[in-house]
Amino acid sequence: MHKDTLALERSLLEYLDDDRLSKAETRDLRFDLKGLPLDDLNFLRNRLFELARDRLTQAPDTAMAIVGWLDRGTKAINAELHQRQSTHQAWFTPGQDCLQHIIRQLNNARQHIDICVFTISDNRLSDSIVAAHRRDVEVRIISDNHKQHDRGSDLGSLSQQGIATRFDSTADHMHHKFCIIDGLTLINGSFNWTRSATERNQENIVISQDATLIAQFQNQFDSLWEAFA
Repeated sequence: MHKDTLALERSLLEYLDDDRLSKAETRDLRFDLKGLPLDDLNFLRNRLFELARDRLTQAPDTAMAIVGWLDRGTKAINAELHQRQSTHQAWFTPGQDCLQHIIRQLNNARQHIDICVFTISDNRLSDSIVAAHRRDVEVRIISDNHKQHDRGSDLGSLSQQGIATRFDSTADHMHHKFCIIDGLTLINGSFNWTRSATERNQENIVISQDATLIAQFQNQFDSLWEAFA
């Protein structure tokens, strides 16, 4: 479980001390929920009911206040879950939009980055990957062995810097172009992680926080990671 989730659980206990969740506390709660993994959000929602039940057992005369606390807390968590399930945006090239939004997502990563792309040769993207690795984000890369030794490829350099990298060594191609950030955000589209994709080609990415879609892509990544071990 993420350390921020444990800290947030302690905050919820503190909020319950006075049997209420004020507007300011609710606002703080919504802000703190933003970076948590989906599993932890579901854990906290269930934990709210457990805390409320325990509090009712200890102080049944505060039932109405506890119900209000529970209502505000669950609404905040449900709002965050709903937002992640319904957020999708698309960007296109030529132009800087795809590149800048991928870099932004890489720079915001807190725990995990899973990258599954045909090739990586744009140093601007590679620099963001290395920066994430150096701040202790777990990075895994899957790519195609036919692109591993291309002129300008950054795949060898990324591997040499300690980033876990695996390749499709079959006669066919691993031609995906997707990335999963912290289990919360999916980047997917035709966009290869190259300068030509940004500057010349007609390409696209879609960035989504849809939990079902992310789970499907995560399963595919994990399957390929094992297959290419």
